[in-house]
Amino acid sequence: MCLLIVISGVVPGMPLIVAANRDERRARPTIPMTRLDADADDLAVLGGRDEVGGGTWLAINEAGVVAGLTNRPLRDGPDAAKRSRGELPILCAGHATAAAAVDAFGRDIDPGAYNPSWLIVADRHEAFFVDVTATDDVIVERLRPGVHVLENSDLHEPSSKVQRVRQLLDPALARPGAELLELLPTLLADHRVPPGGPPADASNPRLALAAGAICVHADEDDYGTRSSAVITVADDLAPPSVRCTDEAPCHDRWRSAGHLWATSRTG
Repeated sequence: MCLLIVISGVVPGMPLIVAANRDERRARPTIPMTRLDADADDLAVLGGRDEVGGGTWLAINEAGVVAGLTNRPLRDGPDAAKRSRGELPILCAGHATAAAAVDAFGRDIDPGAYNPSWLIVADRHEAFFVDVTATDDVIVERLRPGVHVLENSDLHEPSSKVQRVRQLLDPALARPGAELLELLPTLLADHRVPPGGPPADASNPRLALAAGAICVHADEDDYGTRSSAVITVADDLAPPSVRCTDEAPCHDRWRSAGHLWATSRTG
């Protein structure tokens, strides 16, 4: 996952809205939105499945907990000897509340066992930023109600991509509701590369520049936005509403994944 937009405590009746794009090599095998929980006693969990690492970039459970992950880029690539970062959202989605998820996460996870990453974990009551980039401790920060945009950098680090998201989002936030939900699929398909250029330490400046767009297309590098999702968690106790695409949002139709809450669990 390379872009995660979390709107927490802003929209009446919808205390949590999450919009996300997953960017990845196009050749990397992936299962689109599916059931991720395996045990009949577990909370039902939806998310895409990375067939290489076995984890996910975004997990949503029936209680309304949403956990999204972005990776910290490494010049030499991820350490293959470490565990898959994709395990982390699934671990968080095994809890009935975001607070319980991050409490267990901070207590039980050895960040040195994983390549560095960041997460936002949220439910209808709270949202948390989780920093897993150090080797000694997991850092958990409770977020205030508002809009939080996470890409492949620290949540508090300035970013032209984040600025572009806010530029498109702010007019709809002035009148939150149906207009905002209608805007999000269009926002996730935006191709404009904002000014600023690639990071000075980018190992592949061309790819880094293309990845500055919200919807990424770096065809020469076989890399781009592979799928999108919009999740809404309502005031009531109903499972979240999940809409998604199985390809880049500019190329694919949006579909509802709500029927998956009633399907059988994965093995």
